[in-house]
Amino acid sequence: MNVEHALNDFYDRYGYGQEGGINKKWDMIKFGPIALPLPNLESRRKNIYLHDINHLVTGYDTTWKGESSISSWEIATGGWGKLYFPWLLTLWGMAVGVMLYPRHSYNAFQVGLRMKSAFTGDLSKEEMYSLTIEQLKSQLQRPEAEMESWSYYFWAALSLLVWFSPFLASILLYCLF
Repeated sequence: MNVEHALNDFYDRYGYGQEGGINKKWDMIKFGPIALPLPNLESRRKNIYLHDINHLVTGYDTTWKGESSISSWEIATGGWGKLYFPWLLTLWGMAVGVMLYPRHSYNAFQVGLRMKSAFTGDLSKEEMYSLTIEQLKSQLQRPEAEMESWSYYFWAALSLLVWFSPFLASILLYCLF
């Protein structure tokens, strides 16, 4: 099965709709029984398939553990480039892993250091779609000489800062006023 077919199966299995819901104006982030709306920004609509391909490559599901693991993995592979809003969401997701699934977060980060992602792999959509998942995994492996030396602890701390920044800002504002 090629990546395109596997991606369509992924969308069907998790109920994301056609092309992962790129035509929706809003998406929902679920916290157990609570769902919060998230604007489906143009940058997300253009690039969400890349994140979803990363799910296929890693095998991480869409549970909290899976999303936090894929977040750690994506950061280790080089992240989202110049797409700033997805960086914030990914750092937020990594913070969930750091707090709730620290071993999985750490392990996913270490695996990510040895790979490129769908974002950083320099393959076009058509090239990725024509490959099998195993072929794509092979294409995304970093040669030993190219492995990054990102620090998990730096990114874990930054992710926690992103997570707690609304609370810290609230406390600061309360103290100032």
